[in-house]
Amino acid sequence: MRNALIFSLFTALCLFIGYHAYFFIMPSVKINNQSGQLLTRVEVTLPSNKLVFDNIEPSQTMRIHHSTEQADGEYTYQVRLSSGKQINGHCGYVTHGQYMKVLTLTINNDHAVNCIEQ
Repeated sequence: MRNALIFSLFTALCLFIGYHAYFFIMPSVKINNQSGQLLTRVEVTLPSNKLVFDNIEPSQTMRIHHSTEQADGEYTYQVRLSSGKQINGHCGYVTHGQYMKVLTLTINNDHAVNCIEQ
């Protein structure tokens, strides 16, 4: 009984560590809303898939992890604000097999998008 309990705890610990390691290693896109209004929809298109963020409140940050199986290319984005204004653009570069990369898009009060690749 004691060995089964130790085994179960060890297995749970390994799963916990593996889960968090996966999210640390996988690349992601982070949206930081500093616009002062609701972002009703943000679409970030990568060469091999699309990430969609809905309803990001002012001063809120959201993050989505994506696959490393990407063709080489740029990130493109479409941001829709609650005022109806839409911001389109592209920035950054994604490559196949890229790990631990974070692209941060910050939408500011002037409705400009600032991109930072980390």
